[in-house]
Amino acid sequence: MRNANVINQAMEWKDFGGQIAAGARAALLAALIVLGSLAANREAAAGAGTAAAAQNADAGISGCSNNNGKALYNCIANVLDRLSGQIYDVRVPEVRGALKTAASKLRAAVTSAQALSAISQCQAMISGALRQVGASGGGGRNNRGGGAPGLEGIAGVLSHAASLIQSKG
Repeated sequence: MRNANVINQAMEWKDFGGQIAAGARAALLAALIVLGSLAANREAAAGAGTAAAAQNADAGISGCSNNNGKALYNCIANVLDRLSGQIYDVRVPEVRGALKTAASKLRAAVTSAQALSAISQCQAMISGALRQVGASGGGGRNNRGGGAPGLEGIAGVLSHAASLIQSKG
């Protein structure tokens, strides 16, 4: 009889251990879901912050419309520098560098052709970044997520700057 009790207790402990393992798996799964959700929210917030910074920069470009020539290029360069300091898009960090490079080239530009070249080079990089984000499933025109709205906003700022240079440059 005593052997039967020992066997029954051993079976109960075995069942209890299985329940603990199942509970641990469920807790791990829940933790992974929560962490994944936080990462997605962080990327969405970065994209939204970049989109807001792009809207401010677009207003700054409009403010440059009172200038011509070198003063215009410097004004746009200042806007792009500010924008590069305000974006924290975790998906495509090269954007900040491209904006800083464009600003530097705008300051060095003495002709509208040079200024437009600086903007065009930056636009090409942004287009590539948009393709990269779209290919990774994080955004693009038909699938807006992550950093895509912010990148599209930056593309709009650069387009606005290019049209201003063409008309006032």
